[in-house]
Amino acid sequence: MVENMAECKCRRWVISLQRSFESENFEKLYRKGIQCLTAKEYERIPEFRHREDALACLFGRLMLRYAAQIFTGAEWKTIRFERTEKGKPYLVEPPNTTFGLNVTHQGDYVGFASSCSSKVGVDIMRLDKERNNKTADEYINSMAKNASAEELRMMRGQPTEAMKMTMFYRYWCLKEAICKATGEGILEDLRRIDFRVDMIDRYRPGCFVKSTTMLQDGALQDQWIFEETFPDNNHSAAVCKEAIYLHRMQDK
Repeated sequence: MVENMAECKCRRWVISLQRSFESENFEKLYRKGIQCLTAKEYERIPEFRHREDALACLFGRLMLRYAAQIFTGAEWKTIRFERTEKGKPYLVEPPNTTFGLNVTHQGDYVGFASSCSSKVGVDIMRLDKERNNKTADEYINSMAKNASAEELRMMRGQPTEAMKMTMFYRYWCLKEAICKATGEGILEDLRRIDFRVDMIDRYRPGCFVKSTTMLQDGALQDQWIFEETFPDNNHSAAVCKEAIYLHRMQDK
C-alpha cells in the first residue's frame, strides 16, 4: 500500500515507563516487543546500563514503526528507518513519504509526535525539584547563555521558585522541539531563538497551549506551530511542527 496523502497524520503519544514496569504482563510484552524489531534496531538496547533507558529505547523504536505502518499500510517487516548525522530518525522504506515522525525520552515518559510535514519535533522535560542547593535564580543565571533577554525576564519575573523553574523547563522544552523539527540539533547560540509566551493562556497540568510564537534573530518565524502540555504534574512536553504545509493545502 501507499501513503494516503489526504489523511491527517498528526499523532501525539506518551508512554509511562513506571506503569509499564508495574504491568503484570511486563516480561512477556517486553520479549514480544523485542521480537518486533530488526537486528539492527535491537543491537543498541542491551548496551544500556539502566532498564529504564533500555525500555525507552524499545518504546521509541516501536512507536516509529507502528506509526509508519498505520500511515502507509506497509508490512511490518518491510519498514526500515535510518538516522541523519544529527541522529534524527527518518523513514527509508517505504520510500517517498511526506509525513514526519519524532520520539523523545526524559524522566518517566517516552513521547512521540508525527505531522503531515516532514518537519516535526517533540521534547519532554521532567520538572526536577532538586537543583544542587541552588535557588531558582542561581540556576537560571547559570543557564543564561542559552536564553534570550525576554526569556530571562519571564523566568525571573515569576512569583515563586517553583514557577520560575517551571518556566525554565518550558523554554528548554520548546528549544529542544524546534531544534529537533529542523533536524539541525542544538544551535551554538540558543539566544537567537526567542520564544514569546502568552501568560493569559494558562500553562499548567491539563492545559493544551498553542499560542506560543518564536522569533529568530528578532524576526517572527510564523512557519512553525507549537503545542505545549503536561503528561502529568511532574513533566512538561512541547511539539513543534511546520505550518507551511497547512498553508499550501489551503491554497490548493
